[in-house]
Amino acid sequence: MTETAKRTIKITVALGAIVGLVGCTDQSSNLEAMDGNHTDYAVSTLNGLSSINGLSSINGLSSINGLSSINGLSSINGLSSINGLSSINGLMTTAGGRRTVSYLVKCALAANDSLVKQDQYGTSYTFAGGVGLCPEWKNGDVHANMRCLEAVSACMMAHVNTAGIHVPLWLDNGSSTGSGYPIGWGIDRVNYPMQEGTFFGDIMDTGSLTNIGKPAVNGPAAYFCDGAGFPSGAAGVVAGRLGASQVNAPYTNPFGATALCQAAPQSAGYFSKGITGSCPPGSNANPMQGCPDGYTQLSTVAKSGTTSITYAWNNSITVWRNNNYTPVFDTGYQYTISPAANMGYGIDSGSSPVQLYDHTANLASSVYVMATSGGKWTLSPINAAGKCLDAGAAANGTAVALAACNGSSLSQQFTIAADAQSGNFYVKAGNTGRCLQVAATPVRGGNVTVQDCANTVPQKFAIQATDYNPSAPSYVVGSGGTDPCATTCNSPTIIPQSYSANPGTSAVCYQTTASLQGGQANNFTGRTLTINGHPQSANGQFVLPPKVNGGYCIQVGAGGLSYAAFSTW
Repeated sequence: MTETAKRTIKITVALGAIVGLVGCTDQSSNLEAMDGNHTDYAVSTLNGLSSINGLSSINGLSSINGLSSINGLSSINGLSSINGLSSINGLMTTAGGRRTVSYLVKCALAANDSLVKQDQYGTSYTFAGGVGLCPEWKNGDVHANMRCLEAVSACMMAHVNTAGIHVPLWLDNGSSTGSGYPIGWGIDRVNYPMQEGTFFGDIMDTGSLTNIGKPAVNGPAAYFCDGAGFPSGAAGVVAGRLGASQVNAPYTNPFGATALCQAAPQSAGYFSKGITGSCPPGSNANPMQGCPDGYTQLSTVAKSGTTSITYAWNNSITVWRNNNYTPVFDTGYQYTISPAANMGYGIDSGSSPVQLYDHTANLASSVYVMATSGGKWTLSPINAAGKCLDAGAAANGTAVALAACNGSSLSQQFTIAADAQSGNFYVKAGNTGRCLQVAATPVRGGNVTVQDCANTVPQKFAIQATDYNPSAPSYVVGSGGTDPCATTCNSPTIIPQSYSANPGTSAVCYQTTASLQGGQANNFTGRTLTINGHPQSANGQFVLPPKVNGGYCIQVGAGGLSYAAFSTW
């Protein structure tokens, strides 16, 4: 690329912002070319595609199926065709699915392009292009186009965060469409000094990735590795915002937990500023190989029988960001607010002062909408839109209550500050600046109080975007104790290690202190099955979570098929 061709592209209303609808048209993005003194050629954007358990649930991706599997999306046909992106099933039929489409189109099509699609009711939506990594997908077959499927997958993963907030990002990628480099290479040490991590894989396809020359890899393949931009590597920041620790989440670091990209075998970096001194200030290490803008190649190993095969991924996207940022929440999402010390509880407004209560109870009073007010945020439960969380005088020890929203009191306006290292947040009362806090060991019924900010774990909260389903089964919450089901259900059926059950269509709770080796579920479609609060597949082997109180609590929701069954061993 010639020096005169280099420029910085900034998406000013970017992917993370294109989640709400204006009438029936998604807001378009505005691209600015800023030649000036910049010689970089990378993309500044925002993330904020709510993952709701990764890109799964309402957004379409799971650990079992890729986006193009059962979601009305096909890479064999162009997006503009009926068979390329269906209007009558899958992504276009729900608000969450259309959010996913908006990100897919932003990543695939160029800024001067757009896609118009209808939902199942004939309502038209316009989705604006932005990055331009796969413009040919609009009208053509890309199912065997490695660059398209890998680059768009990486782009979508780079924009996921579990909180559904908008965080300014700087992207690096060397994929070429033949007519240029949609993203390119470059770094901006002033505004985006911290290298967060790199994303790669193919989240579009299900099963063997023979179509892109990787037959021993099963899709969806959703890979990431950590950048060197934080004092202890990425300290799980990438995994945290992806939701990689959530049950059945598809995301994985193929090089090991918190492994740095630069230490990955056979990695090939691109250095626009040279290797010497290339690592950002405060990096975990400044190794001999330096910290590249991004990677022209990352390699993973897959098994074909007993044979190990190494595959090169050449279309990764590396994310840079600022260590300090002001989170911008999306008013179109719903949120839960949980203490970082025990995310099984949420702040529940069913009583005043508010208390911590189990998420498994599926209470609308534990789900909030957020509205901006003078740079701060109000928090209203979805079942009481005219009421707001209120910090009162916000003196030390003041319990947070629920009160009628008055639109002006600073006690109802909260400053939310990001803890960049953990992906959690500090919630501060607008009138005194003191922090919300829970007990060091959160318990059901515990109050949320206001205390001087000390940056401790009891003052950290996970704010998670969600999609409340009032018809989802809730569980009878236990009365406390030291057994595995003590905090989730009363009078569980005690079972041994080897056990088979047919619960019919009733809501049932089972408890064991045996050291389970595994289990199998069959025919639980249309109802919930959880182990220690972790959802399990309707058909398939259990993914056993850590023990709780020395064992496992297996909960089955009501409804579904009368011949549903499970077994443990």
